[in-house]
Amino acid sequence: MDAAWAEVLLSAELTEDEILTWHEQLEVWQAQLDSFAMSLEALRQGWDYPPLLKVLAGEITEHGAWAGEAPDWADEFSQIRLRILARQERYEDYLQLAEAENQTEQYLTMLAQLGRTEEVMTIAPQRVTTLTEAKAIAATLRAQNQLPQALQIALQGLQLDDANPFLAYEFASWTADLATGLGNSVAALEASILGFKARPVFKDYQTLQTLAGSDWSAVQTDLLNHLRTTRNWGIEEAQINIFLHEGLWKDAIAIASQLSSYYSHLILKVMDAVIESHRQWVLDNARPRAESIMDAGQAKHYHHAVDWLKRVKAAYHALDQNTDWQQYHRQLKETHGRKRKLMGLMEQANL
Repeated sequence: MDAAWAEVLLSAELTEDEILTWHEQLEVWQAQLDSFAMSLEALRQGWDYPPLLKVLAGEITEHGAWAGEAPDWADEFSQIRLRILARQERYEDYLQLAEAENQTEQYLTMLAQLGRTEEVMTIAPQRVTTLTEAKAIAATLRAQNQLPQALQIALQGLQLDDANPFLAYEFASWTADLATGLGNSVAALEASILGFKARPVFKDYQTLQTLAGSDWSAVQTDLLNHLRTTRNWGIEEAQINIFLHEGLWKDAIAIASQLSSYYSHLILKVMDAVIESHRQWVLDNARPRAESIMDAGQAKHYHHAVDWLKRVKAAYHALDQNTDWQQYHRQLKETHGRKRKLMGLMEQANL
């Protein structure tokens, strides 16, 4: 609400009496809610604030458009002023203020909108530090039909670290599409690789094989190494599907072994794939998962226990230890025989 009021007040041409009236009202709200500091400052500064006038005249200091140290909300306040200047088509004033207040995204996107592409391309490599900035600038350049330049900025942005892998993935897809439209297969591949690393997806891995062509071996090695070492959250399914697709059983097992039973569908998938080659791992992993459910008497999860027991039985058979399975099966019935739901599910599963 504070920002909205600040923008309203800076957009209006207020008389001195109106300024006094609003000041009194805002002081009351500030005393009650302690959340109208920006609006009060907007009313105090208006557009005749000396530090602001110096900036608009091209005199930029380390304090920007402030007399002293800027408040915590200075960026938001500056962006309010910039929106107003843009609506008023005061583009040179906009650029002066954006530069003084280190509003890189706003500064470069306005240059792009004004057709000053060469300046954008000169400044961007040094000033663009986030993927979000690069995305906004590249989108503006694309809208201005400056396609090669948009691609260059986009690729630069994808090289920057970003805390949001979904944003990076989306932007990489956008960049790959742009590169494809320009007939730049090298850039399309680069963007697609960066997108995959941000958010691995099995179908994208398969698409990359087609894009890479004769370079697939090197690209594949890079992607697999990334899957082995990345700590990104929520990519377990892609890791397991790709490792199984490539027959990399040990890598798939390494991922599955770290997963809780919440990911049972993935763990079971790995177990079914490696039952012949890594039967002991299947047994050692499935048995305690089943027992933890049965021992706790978690009736609503008995169907999961049965899923694990199916793999326990399969592992014993693969190990040629049928006698051990029969002995274990008897122990289960002795221990849990009174759990009718569990016994019924086991019988249905031929256990």
